[in-house]
Amino acid sequence: MKLKLHTQPDVPLEAESITPAVINKLKVKEIEKVKVFHGNREVNMAEFFTISDNKTDLLEVEGDMHRIKYLGANMTSGEMRIEGDVGPHLGSAMSGGFIKVNGSTGDWIAPEMSGGRLHITGNSGHCIASAYRGASKGVTGGEIIIEGNVKNELGHAMAGATMIVGGNCGDFTGVNMVSGTILAFGEMGQRTGAGMKRGSIICMSDVKVLPTFSYDCKYSPIYLKLLFKYVQENTTIQIEDKYINGLFHRWSGDAIEMNRGELLVYSA
Repeated sequence: MKLKLHTQPDVPLEAESITPAVINKLKVKEIEKVKVFHGNREVNMAEFFTISDNKTDLLEVEGDMHRIKYLGANMTSGEMRIEGDVGPHLGSAMSGGFIKVNGSTGDWIAPEMSGGRLHITGNSGHCIASAYRGASKGVTGGEIIIEGNVKNELGHAMAGATMIVGGNCGDFTGVNMVSGTILAFGEMGQRTGAGMKRGSIICMSDVKVLPTFSYDCKYSPIYLKLLFKYVQENTTIQIEDKYINGLFHRWSGDAIEMNRGELLVYSA
């Protein structure tokens, strides 16, 4: 199916019903009557989207959707491709399937995700793959690729998953991280890995390492070559040979969590 935004909402539109599992089993006339929330009003999807049958299992969504929230929320299977920018809470609590965004996104992307894959070709906002306020864990599984920049609190309390960022990261990347892997190719903000319990944060640029981290050694991790190969085969992120064949400083931290996390910083 294909959904094309024809009217820009005046206030945020909550569209958690837009997932392959919901949309692809319905006919066009039925999809037009699927409910979405426009502010505090429950309206038919046809009020904002033009629906057509693309004769495939791929769910296509097109338009400037920076005011549309919860696209792909609770997604369990299938494939969704979004052409245009997207608002917050994309892929919230998704457990399976694949979402590809040819554009940029807002804040709170893939919070508390447990499985599936999410690929964003542009930039993303704050609190990507993070725990909602009051929750003890963020993402617990899956894969997230962001080819552009992200803002603050990337991977807050993440407890699994692999995150790849082609651009810059804001402050508090991996704060309170429980497990998982963050691979970042751009500049890093302040307090990277603060309070991390386990997991790995891998940085290609200099990091202002917190004093609660302990220096271990300089080496070339074998698993990074495999991760770099995966990035080259599945994204447009350019990886210089110096990273593939270079050495990395290894720091253990955070000391307040018994130094069980890993911070790898490329040695120029």
